[in-house]
Amino acid sequence: MKLENIIVFMGAPGSGKGTQTELLAKKSGYEYFSTGALSREYATHKDDFGHKIKSIIDQGFILPIDIITEIFTKKFETLVDKPGVILDGYPRTIEQAQLLENIMERYEIRNLQALFLEVDKKKLKDRILKRGSVAGRADDDPAVVEKRFDQYMLKTAPVKDYYEQKGFLIHINGDQPIEAVHQEILKKLGIK
Repeated sequence: MKLENIIVFMGAPGSGKGTQTELLAKKSGYEYFSTGALSREYATHKDDFGHKIKSIIDQGFILPIDIITEIFTKKFETLVDKPGVILDGYPRTIEQAQLLENIMERYEIRNLQALFLEVDKKKLKDRILKRGSVAGRADDDPAVVEKRFDQYMLKTAPVKDYYEQKGFLIHINGDQPIEAVHQEILKKLGIK
């Protein structure tokens, strides 16, 4: 079997990417991974690489391209024999989107769809602060939340426009209950 389909989940921090990625993976049978979760896993490693990643994440910054490339490529190469892959939190910059295109070309993957979860900014902040109080994630701390939004607007929002121009972007109303968002995603992807 050869990897044929990639679905990218996009949206601001707290938009529900992780939740919807997991739901879609269960329904579609596609493999999925979150570069955020993978980065946080690396951040627990007690080596120099782990400490470096932890420091960057705790400050609310997006990981530099060399680090994210290493993490992403290692994981992606373990999935090339699956029918489809769902990406949560990647790509976050135009440079990462171009890296993904290069990987797709190398493995002759033709199908890419980018789902953008649209959610009101105030609702996003409320979700993040609630999640931070429950999950205890360092990057959900109120002092870091605003920096994450600034980083998102500066680096990640342009990827949305990039995919829109290429005709890959599918808009999803993320201001609905979880199941309603999931159903909209399934409908727009043509998954029954």
